[in-house]
Amino acid sequence: MRNKRPILLTFVLVGWILGILLPLYSARRFSPSYRVAFDQVFHTDASHVLMHTFLYAVLACLIAAWLVPVVRSDRRLIAGVLAGVAVVAMLQEAIQMVCEHVRLGSDELFDFFVDVNGGLLGFLIFFRWRQRIRGKGFEPQDPPAMPGV
Repeated sequence: MRNKRPILLTFVLVGWILGILLPLYSARRFSPSYRVAFDQVFHTDASHVLMHTFLYAVLACLIAAWLVPVVRSDRRLIAGVLAGVAVVAMLQEAIQMVCEHVRLGSDELFDFFVDVNGGLLGFLIFFRWRQRIRGKGFEPQDPPAMPGV
């Protein structure tokens, strides 16, 4: 069977995963200018949560688009997407813990929770977009015919 996945999508997905997994936070130790820029972006907890949500929502959309050509069931699609998101989130937290020399704690569990919820949000966005593309539930319905007319 021929691979139905676009090669560009595969490259974008792999690149996105690598971007998430690279310990960019640790690089702030080596560059004062990077530290200033990084701290400006992640100054508040809210911006940290929003960034994690965005990264994993996009990841979920990419995984879903990558799986659609070979997965025929919506249940299997969501299972595959959430499993992929969870694996990347666990790897990212593990890499971060090793790089920062910390143990598993509430901060890491909170990040994982935010990541998985971002993935769920991304899947829901993808699912709605796919419904719109297919025309399910978004096409205007003809009004019911009046009896005797």
